[in-house]
Amino acid sequence: MAEIVEKSTEDREVIITEVFPAHILIDERKSEHIQTVGEHCRNVARYTRETLMPLGLPSTGELAGLIHDAGKFCRAFSEYIYHAVRGEPVRRGSVNHTFAGVRLLLERYFDPAGDPYHNMTCEILAFAVGSHHGQFDCIDPDGKDGFLHRLEKEGISYPESKENFLFLCADTQKLDKLFEQSVKEIKQAVAACKTAAKSTEELLFVLSLLSRSVLSALIDADRQDTAEFMHAMDFPQPPRDMRPIWQKSLMRVEKKLLEFGNEKPIDQARRVISDQCRAFAKREGGVYRLWVPTGSGKTLAGLRAALAFAAGHDSVRLFFVIPLLSVLEQNAKVIREYLQDDSLILEHHSNVLRIKNDRDELDENELLCENWRSPVVITTLVQFLNTLFDGGTSSIRRMNALAGSVMILDEVQSVPRRMLSLFNLALNFLSKVCGATVILCSATQPCLEEVRHPVSLAANPDLVPYDPALWQPFLRTEIIDRCKPDGYTVGELADFALEELDRFGSVLIICNKKEQARALYQELHTADAKVFHLSTAMCMAHRIDTMKQINALLSDKARVICVATQLVEAGVDFSFGCVMRACAGMDNIIQAAGRCNRHGEVGCICPVYIINFQGEKLGFLREIGESQTATAELLSSFAKDWEAFDGSLQSERSIRYYYRRLFDAMPRQAQDYSVSELGSSLYEMLSHNSVFRAKGQNAVFHTICQAFRSAGDSFQVFDQENTDVLVPYGEGKTLIEELGSERARYDLYYRKELLEQSKPYCAALFQYQLRQLEEGHGLEPLCGDAILSVLPEFYNTHTGIDFSGGNQSFWEA
Repeated sequence: MAEIVEKSTEDREVIITEVFPAHILIDERKSEHIQTVGEHCRNVARYTRETLMPLGLPSTGELAGLIHDAGKFCRAFSEYIYHAVRGEPVRRGSVNHTFAGVRLLLERYFDPAGDPYHNMTCEILAFAVGSHHGQFDCIDPDGKDGFLHRLEKEGISYPESKENFLFLCADTQKLDKLFEQSVKEIKQAVAACKTAAKSTEELLFVLSLLSRSVLSALIDADRQDTAEFMHAMDFPQPPRDMRPIWQKSLMRVEKKLLEFGNEKPIDQARRVISDQCRAFAKREGGVYRLWVPTGSGKTLAGLRAALAFAAGHDSVRLFFVIPLLSVLEQNAKVIREYLQDDSLILEHHSNVLRIKNDRDELDENELLCENWRSPVVITTLVQFLNTLFDGGTSSIRRMNALAGSVMILDEVQSVPRRMLSLFNLALNFLSKVCGATVILCSATQPCLEEVRHPVSLAANPDLVPYDPALWQPFLRTEIIDRCKPDGYTVGELADFALEELDRFGSVLIICNKKEQARALYQELHTADAKVFHLSTAMCMAHRIDTMKQINALLSDKARVICVATQLVEAGVDFSFGCVMRACAGMDNIIQAAGRCNRHGEVGCICPVYIINFQGEKLGFLREIGESQTATAELLSSFAKDWEAFDGSLQSERSIRYYYRRLFDAMPRQAQDYSVSELGSSLYEMLSHNSVFRAKGQNAVFHTICQAFRSAGDSFQVFDQENTDVLVPYGEGKTLIEELGSERARYDLYYRKELLEQSKPYCAALFQYQLRQLEEGHGLEPLCGDAILSVLPEFYNTHTGIDFSGGNQSFWEA
């Protein structure tokens, strides 16, 4: 395969045969197959155009795709890739290929005194092209201009790359035509962005999301074409018209719903809620709320609402975003049961692959990462937020899938408060610019419309308007404050639990910290009852098995005690006679109450006790401390005038009082995701970026001035970064063995298959926990260090990961 390059000299015209390879595949017969840079760029241009069509940015996508690898049209890169594929020594990333496209765009289209929309379009394109292997800062923490750096960089073979690109891939006439069309598209997109913002500062933030969307489409297209050529991977596309599928699925769901009884008041209330959600199909897109009590059938009502809306509006896909893995597994089971078509569904809840963040090279493991193209995606809140803000290209790649979708965000109160500004404005962008429809689900809806950077709710946003009479059948518990001035010792709590066990036959104790749960479990494990432990130290498969055992025993009226962390307090179909919840936010406490007397089977109002641990140190769990303070204020006010709260700590008035106290107590910029080491916040870095710009000496003004790389590198959903590890529980043992095999190391398809099977056998570790296991030699790397697995002696059959690495004889006694 060759491309013919005709070049003139002073003496004669010569024809030079030159092959500029983008990728080289060596098959089992040791034959070389070359995909030229021209072929790759044209393919990526086509894919990016198609992806950005729903956002009204097809020419923007095509131009970004055409020019993204312009820097590979040089002999230096050709020699580099030939040496690398033949196993000869090369320095990874030694040939810069991302700067050339940026320079070509800026030289040709950027004019400091020119039209602002021309410059903004040029900057958005240049950012996407220059970031397709990793974001860069337009203005970095030292005030340096990322665009200028790429304009002035030496030693990147730019003149050669530019000449060959224009001759072999796209000439200036084609580029100019696409750029003029792109300017018109960006102008329309900015008009839509203005509806998602209420200030210039917010508009700049929304424009950062627009830029990320273009980058997302480019990354996805680049990885798709690479995977198709290098590994013959297939990327099936859902039908262009999804309405028949949604209508068929809706009919299945509604047929099964008819099988439910309608005699009891609670059944009638559930039917009313479900029918009101069905009527949502008549509404327009936007951000809505599904605010209904625990036990009201929220999962099925939300599924019905999403399917009905999607069928009526030709939505591309459905997303079910769930905060906790335990809830995800249960909701996924319900969704699968009612849709009756597993081919529609993708579950994505762990990132066991560790992707190398090389800014100029592709890690082949990235080709295995989920891209959310399935019609129905069930994922976690962590993955959703990473898709919007994390700096990794595998996260950014997924963002384009959100356009034109219906998103059910369950337990929305779980969004960390320090990132509410980012979250709210992202929802505004998705609904106003990307055509997405969002349903915020919770029994304890936070007042997101009342914060400094509010979410823009639709008119009449509640799918089910609050009605005390409708909520009445679901009131099966009473929340009782039993906190002690100095807190309970572990022994005192164990005695309290045993007293309530004798009264109600089953007790659930929910702790704030895993070490509290483990200590209380040890104290209670010899009790005259079946005692269980549940925490995120256990993999999903382990937790599911444990939950099945618990539910079977509860059904048999056995004496059961479960000591757990908050993973059980939302969405888990437990029904204990008594619940004890360590003092936290009122939202946590009300969710915990949903695990008590869930179906009213006890025949009376059951207690949900608020308790506290002696000497509790929350450490990194600062938000729990803030929540405890707001809860204490509510409890105090409720004790003085309970009628002002409709006589219940679970009423709408109580919930709103709690959230207003919580949000009002936060400093002015506390919801902007502060990054103290940089003296800024993610909100600021992704909007006006004034702190970094103030340090710069460059007189050129850029509209796209955000510190994308710094913001992305700083972002993590929780205070500490999580790493997923494989654990040797059940089938996890066999999967670890297979992922350590030679076949998994070299066969990408086989590795992908194993990774899919491994999802239930993953556990998340904080960095200090990871270091603890590493220092104790409790981890084993697999697939060239891309995956980490836990050694058997470091996994306990009752409590999960055991950092001591001790034997399990105590637990088996």
